[in-house]
Amino acid sequence: MNPTEFKERFKNAFGELPEGVELDLGKFREFPSEQVESLSIAEGDKAILKEAGFPEDAAPFLSFTYNLERMNELIPDLGEAYSGFRVFGHNGSGDFISIDESDGSICYHNHDNRMQKVFINSSLSQFAVALCLMAEAIEADYSTDFIALLNEVDPDALNEGTFWPLEYEMMKE
Repeated sequence: MNPTEFKERFKNAFGELPEGVELDLGKFREFPSEQVESLSIAEGDKAILKEAGFPEDAAPFLSFTYNLERMNELIPDLGEAYSGFRVFGHNGSGDFISIDESDGSICYHNHDNRMQKVFINSSLSQFAVALCLMAEAIEADYSTDFIALLNEVDPDALNEGTFWPLEYEMMKE
């Protein structure tokens, strides 16, 4: 999925809002080119960050309004062990969402568990698709099989202890 397709698919997942209702759904924030170019990630993932960005808010309780100019700094106060992680968002608990430059994967750092790394997706591109799938599942009142669709895109995202299976179950409740 190219950057334009990502942005359009995510925005279209919300369907039509009633006239006069303005929710700012699908408002995207692009990342500074100079910060993105210095990342050690796939070119397609860089393109998504620069050309589309990420939605300011996305289910399940994710936010990409982090100070983008600080994306290439170390995660504050954590030291050298976290130098390969580039923060670009946070979850509803305030845990950093980051890109792991060692393999291009997306994870969050559980601050309640000594900053344990929790796997989300294998790449930024797969993360973008997962966000679209989640938005589409919510819009369809969970009648689509999010887990089966995610398995087609990124089977590793469904391993034990990863982000999406637990979050999806909590969203459905």
